[in-house]
Amino acid sequence: MKKLFCSALLLLSFLFSQATDVVFDGSSLSAYNNQEVTFTQTLHVCGHYNNYIYLSYERLRQPEEMAIAGTAQFDSLSAQCQNAILTAYCPNLSTDTIRLGAVVTNLTATVTGSRNIRINSSALALGNNQRPTLPPSIGNGRLKICAANLEYYCPAWSGTLGAESDAEFATQHIKTMKALANIDADIYAVTEIQQGSIALDSIVNGLNARTVPGRYAYVADYNYETSTYTKVGFVYRTDKVRPVFSLGHPYGPGATVYQCVYYLREYVQAFEEISSNERFVLCMNHFKSKSGGDDSNGYYNADRVENATLLADFLEAEIANDFYDDLDILIVGDLNCGTMEEPIRYLENRGYENQLTRFAPNEYSYVFDNEVEYLDHVLASPSMAAQITTAQPYHINADESYRIYYPYGDTTMYRYSDHDPIIIGLRLSSEQDTDCEDIEMSESFATTFGCFSTFDLQGDNYWYTNDSYECAYINGYYSGNNDDWLISPSFDMSNKEDAVIEFTHTLGYGSASTWAQHCKLLMSSDYQGDVQAATWSEVTIPNMPNSNWTWCTNTIPIPSQFAQEQSLTIAFHYQVHTGDIPAWEIKDFAITSHCVEVPDTVGIVEHETEVSFNAYGANGRLVFSSEEPTNVMIADMLGRVIAFKQNITDFEMELPRGLYVVRTDRGVRKVVVGGN
Repeated sequence: MKKLFCSALLLLSFLFSQATDVVFDGSSLSAYNNQEVTFTQTLHVCGHYNNYIYLSYERLRQPEEMAIAGTAQFDSLSAQCQNAILTAYCPNLSTDTIRLGAVVTNLTATVTGSRNIRINSSALALGNNQRPTLPPSIGNGRLKICAANLEYYCPAWSGTLGAESDAEFATQHIKTMKALANIDADIYAVTEIQQGSIALDSIVNGLNARTVPGRYAYVADYNYETSTYTKVGFVYRTDKVRPVFSLGHPYGPGATVYQCVYYLREYVQAFEEISSNERFVLCMNHFKSKSGGDDSNGYYNADRVENATLLADFLEAEIANDFYDDLDILIVGDLNCGTMEEPIRYLENRGYENQLTRFAPNEYSYVFDNEVEYLDHVLASPSMAAQITTAQPYHINADESYRIYYPYGDTTMYRYSDHDPIIIGLRLSSEQDTDCEDIEMSESFATTFGCFSTFDLQGDNYWYTNDSYECAYINGYYSGNNDDWLISPSFDMSNKEDAVIEFTHTLGYGSASTWAQHCKLLMSSDYQGDVQAATWSEVTIPNMPNSNWTWCTNTIPIPSQFAQEQSLTIAFHYQVHTGDIPAWEIKDFAITSHCVEVPDTVGIVEHETEVSFNAYGANGRLVFSSEEPTNVMIADMLGRVIAFKQNITDFEMELPRGLYVVRTDRGVRKVVVGGN
C-alpha cells in the first residue's frame, strides 16, 4: 500500500512539473506567471543585449517600411510591434555572439511577466543563422555596383567619428578590405568616409593590395582638405569602367541642408562601361539622419525631403540640358528613411522606380530597436530600371553582434559597419536612336551651374552663382593664389558641323592688360573627371573687356582639331597669384552644332560588296583610298556613325581596336582596325 501511495505522488509530481504548451502572438502571458511554458512555435531572435535576447513570433519590420505615418494602418502596425517582443533573461547563456535572424523552436522558459521570460538553459538550439559567404548573384549582369556605408574614418586626429586609435583602425581596415574584396564590385559607391582624400587613398590601396596592383582607382572630387566631416565617394575598376565626367553636387549655398560642407554627402557621377561604351549616371547620397531629432521636428523629415527635392530638381535640369545624351540614372545610398517615408515616395513620384521593392521586397539593410528596415535604397529612372538585373542586400553587417565590431578585435569581414551593403547588377544596353542629334544646349548661370561642374584646385575662393547679377562669379582677391575650373559636360561631336559656342562675360579689378593671362577658355577631348590628367588646349577669347565691368559677347567656332571628337569638354579656367587679381563674371553660355546629312543609314552587311575603293586597317588606323572622289561614312558595329567625309579620294583615321563598316556611294566594306 505504501509503495502505491509513493508511486501516485511521483506521478502527480511529474504531471504538475510538465511545461504548459503556449503560442505567443503578442498577447500578455500574465496568466502563466511563474510557470514553465513551452512555446510550440518558431521564435525569431530580433535583438540582444548583455544577458537578454529579444524574441518575436516573426521578424519584425519597422512600420514605416509598410505604411505611411499618420494612417490607421501605420498606427496598427506600430501597436503590433510594441507588443510583439518577448524579453528573455538568460543568466546562463552568452547572448553577445548570437546572430540576429536566428530562430529557436519549442523553447521552454519560465514566465516572469506579461511579455518577460527566463531561460535557464546554458545552450539554445538555434537555426537559420548561417552567415553568407558570397554576395548575391547579379545574374546575367555585366557590371556589379556596391553601395555601402563604411563608417571609415582614418584616425589622423582626436575626436574622429571612427576608430579611436591606430590599432583600432588597422583592425577596421582589415575587416573592410576583406568585405569589399569579397564583394568584388566594379564600382563601389561609398558613404560615411572621411572628408579629404585619406580615406579614399586607403580604400584603393587596400583593394589593390588584395587584388591586382592598379585595378582600382577613385573618382577625384578635388576635396583634399582633411577634417572630421563625412562625405561620399566612388571607387571603380579601371579595366571595367571609366568616369566620363562629374555632374557634381546637387546643392548650392542657398539650400538649408548646405550647412557646413553638407554638399559633400551627395555626388553625381557618370560612368562608361569600357566593353560597350554605354553610359549611366550614378548618384550616391547620404540624406540627413534622424539622430538628435524628435516628434517636434519630425526627426528631420523636412531636411530629407529637401535632400530628395534638390536631387530630383538637379537631375531634371541636367536632363533638360541633354547633359550626357542618356536617361539612365541610378540613385543609391543611405537615405536615412524607410521605404514608405516621404522622401522615398517623393522620388518615386518624380519618376524613379524602387528596385529593392522590385527585387527584394521582404529584405532589409538595417536593424533598429529590434525591427528591420531599408535605410539604404536603390531607385532608377525607367530606362535604367530596364537594365538592372538585381538589387539585393548582402547580410554581413546588420544581423551581426556588436561584439565582432572592430573595437573588439575581430578581423573577419563581418560587421565592418552597421548597414548591409547593397549589390546591384547592370547589363547596359542602348535603347536610343543611333541617328545623329543636333546639339543645342544653353546655361544662363543665373541661379545654378546647371550641368556645369566646378573644381577648386587651389585657394579659398571658388566659382559660385551670383544671384544679383545672374552669372557665374569668381574673385581670388582675398586668398591670393587660386586655381578654379568651371567645366561643361562632354559633347559628342561625331558627324557634326558648324559647331559654335557663345558666352557673355565681364571682368573687374586688377589690370585689364593682364586679364587674358588669368582668365582662359580651354577645350579637351580626353577629360574624364580629373582636370590635371586631361590634355587641355587654350582657345583665344576674341572679345576681352578693356575696362572694368564692361560686358562682352563672344561667338567662337569650335576649332577643327575637335571636329568629329566623341567627347568635347569646355572649361573656363581662372588662375591667379598674389598681386594683380581680377574678378570674372560669365553668363548666357550656349553651344550649337548640327548633324551632317548622310546618304543613308548604316547596317551590318553579311557579304562584302564589289567596290571600286580600298579600305583596310594598319597600325591602329583605318586607311581609305578611291580612284574617284566619293562620300564616305564610317560606323562601328553598333551602327553608330564615327565619321562622315564628303567628296574625297583618300584619308587615314586613328581608331580604337575593333570592327568598322565603311560605306561609300558605290559599296560597303568591313574593316578590322588593330587586329590580324
